[in-house]
Amino acid sequence: MRVAGRYRVVRRSDHAVPEYPPRPLTPRESALDVRIWRWPSHSMPLLLVNASRKQGHAVLRNRFRRRVRMAFLDLLRRRPVQEGLVVWVRPAKGSRLGCNIPYAEIADQLELALRRWKP
Repeated sequence: MRVAGRYRVVRRSDHAVPEYPPRPLTPRESALDVRIWRWPSHSMPLLLVNASRKQGHAVLRNRFRRRVRMAFLDLLRRRPVQEGLVVWVRPAKGSRLGCNIPYAEIADQLELALRRWKP
């Protein structure tokens, strides 16, 4: 597994985000919005993390990105993920926590989303 350079923030003109993104795989009351789809041009799983300024100051947003990245890497170590998979994670719009989501909840929601995803 190669880590360096594989994880970055989603940009508005990102080529990996489809025109019509799939529906969220996490429950409506969840603090995270996780969406997964296949992107055949990538051979490794791709993690896209998005956190806007409305959801917290820079320190909180960076901590959120690090927590998501570590939870995703831990999940990859425990269970293999299909090639060409794109996982897009961001705080839910209605979440009162913003970017201040505990690591355990992030890890649980990522695992739940991967279990629910059907290609």
